[in-house]
This record gives sequence, C-alpha cells and structure tokens, in this order.
Amino acid sequence: MATEILIVGLGEIGASIGLALAQSGKDEALTGYDADGSLVREARKAGAVGRQALNLEKACRSADLVILAVPTADAQPYLEAIGPNLKQDALLLDASSYLKVAAAEWADKNLAPGRHYVGVMAVIGPVALHVGAPDLGKPRPDLFSDGMLAMAIPPKTPENAVEMALGFSRRLGAAPFFLDPAEIDAVTATVEDLPALLGAVLVRVAMRTPGWQEVRRMGGRRFASVAIVGALQPAKHLEASLSLNRTNILTRLDATIEELQTLRDLIARGENEPLLSLLAEAIEVHDAWLAARYLADWAREERGKIELPEGKMMDRIIGLGPNLRPKDRR
Repeated sequence: MATEILIVGLGEIGASIGLALAQSGKDEALTGYDADGSLVREARKAGAVGRQALNLEKACRSADLVILAVPTADAQPYLEAIGPNLKQDALLLDASSYLKVAAAEWADKNLAPGRHYVGVMAVIGPVALHVGAPDLGKPRPDLFSDGMLAMAIPPKTPENAVEMALGFSRRLGAAPFFLDPAEIDAVTATVEDLPALLGAVLVRVAMRTPGWQEVRRMGGRRFASVAIVGALQPAKHLEASLSLNRTNILTRLDATIEELQTLRDLIARGENEPLLSLLAEAIEVHDAWLAARYLADWAREERGKIELPEGKMMDRIIGLGPNLRPKDRR
C-alpha cells in the first residue's frame, strides 16, 4: 500500500518539499492543502502534489505523514486542526516557522498516544542561498540539496517515527542534525528574525533622512540586498515570530546595539586601525562561513578541518558556537 503524505502549506517551502519527494520515486500519494487555492493549483501544475485536499481534518485521518509548512502567524490553528485527527502511528513533521518550544509543548499536551511529533527547521542549500537570485521564492526540488535539517525529536519517540523523519531528510538531500527545541528557536532569532529586522531598520532609517528622494533614486545593489530581507514576509508573520521568540530576539538585538555602538565609537574617535581590524574580522568570518556552506561537509568541520577566526564579534551577532553542532539524541 502506498504511503499517504499530506503537505499543509504550499508556499516555497511546502511546494519545494513536494517536488523533492515527487522526484524520489517512492510509492506514495502526495496530497496538498492550502487555504490559498492558487498555491494549490500551482503546486499541482508543477507536480509538487498529485491531488488537493478540500477538507483538512478528513485528509489528516488517512495520512501516514503530515508535513506542516506554514508561517508562524498561521501555525497554531493548523496544529489544533491536525492534532486531533492524526491516525494511529502517524507522524506530524512540523516544518513550519512556528517556534519549536511552543510547538513541542503543544504536541506533548495534545497529541493522543500513538501519534508522533518531530519539529524540524529546513535549511536551504547553497544553490538558493542568495536573496538576489532571479527565481527567489519559487519552489524548486533542490531547494534543500546540500542543506541541513535541524530536528527536535521528543524523548521516547519510537524508532519507526525517527526513521521516517530521517528518511524525509535524506530525500530532501539535507543532512540531519539534532537540537533541542530551545536551541532551534535561538538560532531562528539569529538567522531569520534579526536579518529581517535589520532590513526593515535600513529602510526606516533611509526614509527618515532629509535625502530620502535621492536615496530612492540612487539606492543600488548593497541597499537592495539588505532592504529586501525586511520585506520577504508580511509584517504580521514577522511580528508573530518576534512576539513568540521575544527573549531570544532581545538578546540578539542587545548584541547588535552593542556592536553598532562599538563601530560608532571607533569612527567618532578616528581609530582607523581598530576599525579596520574589526571589519576585516567580519569579512573573514563571512568568507569562511560561505565556503563552509558551499562545501556542505559539516562532519569534516566537526573534526576541526575548517577553522574560523577566534574573535568574539560574530559569535555575538551570528550565534556561531557549540549549539550548532550535531548532537546524539538523548
């Protein structure tokens, strides 16, 4: 009997997951659900799903695997609709941008025995890394190829559910690694929420300057590359992420303010050598990170083959450190 897979949310993430699964050649039925009918039609046309679910609750009752891929602002109602309708031994794979601590707590309290939950954060591969790509936001089957899949697996999750989650990661072409829900939320604040805020801040600073008319005319690649990050999602989605992840994002904002103050002081005092050193460190860390992302050999990095500078600036801003290392599931 073919495995029944239901993908809930057919934006870039959900549709890309469907395309990757469809191309893997497994005997399974791919069904899609989205409140936006146009996304369902596009996903079916592209081959990301074979059929449309018209009733979410009914579709959940027959699915062996339910993949939730919706924005933070929408995730809670979907969890509440899916949870009571999962069949025995079904797995809910939460790939939404909803914060994993809150989702894991919800699953622990609300899922019936024999229904399983794994929270994941899908990390795109280097092929789609840069926001300036002409097909930005368009679903693609290789979106996660050579990327990673952070997995928060609750204690006592049965082996068959864990193997299903690991198989999902392999079929995306992403390397699995294991983090606690709180660690995923902390990383999300750094790699998703903080960049979006900085993009929004740049636009707000620019629009409040006396030369805003000239900025509009002269804004080029650098301005566009940063500004777009603050406009990639609706404001309500970012607001929901910031509210739910308040403690983590405040920590990152405090570090950002501290770093900006350091830069301002160096510039104000004309201390060119320390300023040059700080900027050079940032560039060196960036280049090492980008090289590692394209290499996508994180196991080798764990053995210490890829070295990063010892400076603390990027630790504070980007959150590089031991929490990003793969762990054995406990």
